[in-house]
Amino acid sequence: MTAFLRVPLVAAAVVFGASLMPAQEMADNPFYKFWGKSKVGDSVTLKETTKLTGPAAGGETGGDEVKVIVHKLVSFTPEKAVVSTVVTEGEVFGFVETAPTKHIYPAKMSKDVLEELIQETGAKAVDATVKVGGKEHKVKYLTGTIKGKGGDEVEFKVWLSDEVPGSIAKRIRTTRVKGEVVAETTIELVKYGKKGE
Repeated sequence: MTAFLRVPLVAAAVVFGASLMPAQEMADNPFYKFWGKSKVGDSVTLKETTKLTGPAAGGETGGDEVKVIVHKLVSFTPEKAVVSTVVTEGEVFGFVETAPTKHIYPAKMSKDVLEELIQETGAKAVDATVKVGGKEHKVKYLTGTIKGKGGDEVEFKVWLSDEVPGSIAKRIRTTRVKGEVVAETTIELVKYGKKGE
């Protein structure tokens, strides 16, 4: 599993833990729970900014790579949550918007995967508040580090809010190669909409 995918999954595992089904060695899927307080049609817009440095930027400080990501809950059943995602990013003459993709989060997943991620990263969670989009949010604040081979590592910080569809209010991911920062990605809440509001 790549570090990119591990970061949010680790955060989810620490907050929600693993409500087990002993006979099947399954656990509650945290990403399913992230959307559990939302209604079909609820959406969230996030801004993702990546700053590249060092070798990743051609040996010098690189420009920012910015994407706007919109997630929308299209289905939620006792078995799974289905989320549509559209990504927009700039190019020389304008913008590129991807076709919607679907993330399907089953209600249950492997207990072993969750436990391994928590142990591997040493992730910790505390109650906190964070101001994003001009509003204070009560959050679970998580930190941890994913270590790769050859001294590579990804440090992550995640702020999770029950008010926000999908729960992610802010996330920072810092990638280091042999101790040198090569990339820092920040995801921040831009806005969210709840059906009927």
